[in-house]
Amino acid sequence: MNSQLFSLLRIVLNPRITATPLRVLRAMRARGNPRLPGVVEQELGGGMDKRHALGFLRQWLDGERLTRHGGQWVLNSFLPPFPGPAFNRMFENLLSGRRLSPVSAYLAVTASCPYRCWHCSLKERRTGHLDTGEWRAVIGELHGIGASLIGFTGGEPLTREELPELVAAASGGGAATIVFSSGAVVDAGQVEALRRAGLWSMCVSLDHTDPAEHDRLRGAEGAFDRALALVRLARRAGLYTMIGAVATRRLVEERGYEGLHRLGRELGAHELRLVEPMPCGRLAGAGADTLLTADHVRRLRRFHVETNRAGRRPKVCAFNQVESPELFGCGAGTQHLFIDSAGAVCPCDFTPMSFGRAAAEPLAAIWTRMSEAMGRPRRHCFIQRHHERIRRHAEGGFPLEPAASLRVCDEVGREPLPDYIARVHGGWGQDA
Repeated sequence: MNSQLFSLLRIVLNPRITATPLRVLRAMRARGNPRLPGVVEQELGGGMDKRHALGFLRQWLDGERLTRHGGQWVLNSFLPPFPGPAFNRMFENLLSGRRLSPVSAYLAVTASCPYRCWHCSLKERRTGHLDTGEWRAVIGELHGIGASLIGFTGGEPLTREELPELVAAASGGGAATIVFSSGAVVDAGQVEALRRAGLWSMCVSLDHTDPAEHDRLRGAEGAFDRALALVRLARRAGLYTMIGAVATRRLVEERGYEGLHRLGRELGAHELRLVEPMPCGRLAGAGADTLLTADHVRRLRRFHVETNRAGRRPKVCAFNQVESPELFGCGAGTQHLFIDSAGAVCPCDFTPMSFGRAAAEPLAAIWTRMSEAMGRPRRHCFIQRHHERIRRHAEGGFPLEPAASLRVCDEVGREPLPDYIARVHGGWGQDA
């Protein structure tokens, strides 16, 4: 029995993990409202046959790597660790089919950053400031609408003095928490304060193994050394530690992701996150030669799958694999939301379309407006496919005002569901 199969068997046989999904399935069957196709419903719930559940999990986890951290299982940083309250909340939301249920939410708690990163998605965007009380209220509302994973970004979130207080509010309400840092601030006391506040994970940006090239991409001398120092601090604090790279064409063509993976292993990182350049912010007017081609995407997806199958550490999480049409697709505005430093609620970090302002109206109302307009998970990345159309509606700047955002959604219409979502959720959203 290989290690992955053994891990899956341990998961399926652990009632702390399976109790909530099975309880929800029973409740849905009792009210005649199954949310899964019949064959999957039978495998996961019919007779509670755990061998069938194991087969289902094996099919859908191919290309991923399950690991242990802090007494929990981790698939990747798109999902909360399990067992735990964030995991239970996610399954209750997904399996019950509730629309008011983002899996994840990222909060730009500051627009301040000492770096000038080549790809910064916040450039061209109106900025602002929510005080600590306002952010705490927003986090409370995120708990109310069912967010399982809350990430803190910016700007550089580590420049915000109250960050441990905000992390404590998020983790104390049952969400798994991540801090996304450029590595610009290296403070052992702050990292320890975040750990005590309940922080689960820290992701540190590292775009290249060559210090000079990384510093150039980040627009700051010494950025490489600071990033490595912060990774080491996060690892020492016992956090689930990631390095995150925005993959340039050159990095992909020269297989630079392999060097980043080796460096991650040397640093003891648990995960390498690979994101492709997005046509927004500083790259909003970039030509097609800046974005990745279909071949570049295939290479990153192959690296994700082959590295995880081989069991090499750290595990790899390439966004264009997880968000591929064959798996989860783009969940911007339907499974994920982003709130910028001024409180504008957007589908994701990279899609500069506002559907309302947090702290000015109930977040549940904004989420309903946005999720209904976006419709359902899409097969393709929304900003990659529609950035030119969004730009045509930007007379008032970025992010678009809610009326303009609604017009964009009306114009682009719906897409077929991603394969995984279509199978697991049956006919959800097929009335479009």
